Amino acid sequence: MNETIIKLAIARDAHVELLGKAHALIQAVRDSSEYIALQAMITEADKDVVFLDRMVREQALEAFNADGSRRPHPAVTVKEFTVVTIPDEMKAREWSFTNFRPALKLDAKVFEKAVKDGTVPAELATVATEARAQIATDLSKYLAEEE
Repeated sequence: MNETIIKLAIARDAHVELLGKAHALIQAVRDSSEYIALQAMITEADKDVVFLDRMVREQALEAFNADGSRRPHPAVTVKEFTVVTIPDEMKAREWSFTNFRPALKLDAKVFEKAVKDGTVPAELATVATEARAQIATDLSKYLAEEE
């Protein structure tokens, strides 16, 4: 196993070195005046797109509200969606508990904690121990063994 650990240490070291080189190259590009100028232009273009997108949507909804037109332009379609608003989730949850159980969703994390605490009957869920191998993050001392 020691030989495999050494190989893993070498592979991790090479990976970190390559990532460092890639990040340095990316940073060099980001620091260039050409890239900085391009980013400024992109930011302005983004603002234009957001503003004009909002304007088209507003104009389309104005046309729809005025005459019911669903196609105010060949590139725009107005669609209607059903929207549900739940102003008081606690009241909705209480009502669902009594009247509509399918609306209630199991909070798996809370349930698992209760299982581990022993407050859930064993026929509903069990706790077991599972073996998992963990490898040390720092394998640098094994890099010296490669030579």
